[in-house]
Amino acid sequence: MANKLIELTAETTVRADEITKVWVSNGGDVFVKLREGATHTVDRQCGETPFQASARIKAQIEAALA
Repeated sequence: MANKLIELTAETTVRADEITKVWVSNGGDVFVKLREGATHTVDRQCGETPFQASARIKAQIEAALA
């Protein structure tokens, strides 16, 4: 299931196995880094904290790669 798609924003979807890093910046933005080196911002859901958004993306990646 490594090819499961993870939606980062309304316009950006990536394969779970392409994501190498998820982090929260000091400014409160959530980012992912892809294997190819590109960095993308993750949209937060309504009322979601940066930590919750990061945890949600990490959980989706783990589930896709399990």
